[in-house]
Amino acid sequence: MKVEISYFPPEEIITKPGPEATYPFEITGEFKYIVEFSCYIDGDYAEAHEEFFCNWLESPNYYPIYSLAEIYDFQLEEYEELFKKQNIEFNYMKGSNKDSFFVKAIIRSPQQFKQYYPYLYGNGSMLNLSLWSLKQDVFRLEEREHESPYPVKRTKNNRTRLIKLKWMANTLIATLNESSTMLFWVGHDGDYIAAFSNDENFSTIDSLQKIMPEKVELVTDYEWE
Repeated sequence: MKVEISYFPPEEIITKPGPEATYPFEITGEFKYIVEFSCYIDGDYAEAHEEFFCNWLESPNYYPIYSLAEIYDFQLEEYEELFKKQNIEFNYMKGSNKDSFFVKAIIRSPQQFKQYYPYLYGNGSMLNLSLWSLKQDVFRLEEREHESPYPVKRTKNNRTRLIKLKWMANTLIATLNESSTMLFWVGHDGDYIAAFSNDENFSTIDSLQKIMPEKVELVTDYEWE
């Protein structure tokens, strides 16, 4: 199995939420490495990425895993049913929109992760926030002022003008500051999964290869057929 990865310099990303932000959540603290794992494995978009991540996180040394996802209200019942069936600890808070919720879950075994991964990935593929961290709970929510990226028309006293709407809502903040921190985010449209870390295993492709499952080969320039 060949998995394509890409490295990105942390100093070039914008960590504050906004229209120009690199990621749709705020990152605080120091971190050295950003690695994107393509979900086009062996040149094909398939379920292989699920096999890859579940095999990688098979070791109990990675647990507990803390996950946070922003889901729609109509998904709550399905998620609660899964959590109760798999005995996964969870809680939720109001999301950044009136019809959404932030769901935090604590995953304590590889079996639980295998059952939850399709939900995490599927949610991220819908352009919703979907993240998990290894061994450390790096997530917190803070109420922040949000502003619409584009102005809308508003009429008052027979006068119409363009304004940007503002509102208060919960904002996800991820804090990375310890050498062992590893945070994963399901990227746009589920095309890749980005990892943020200070762990030296993420410093080069050779060091990262050493913690990969057997039969996984990391490449940086996959040759498409």
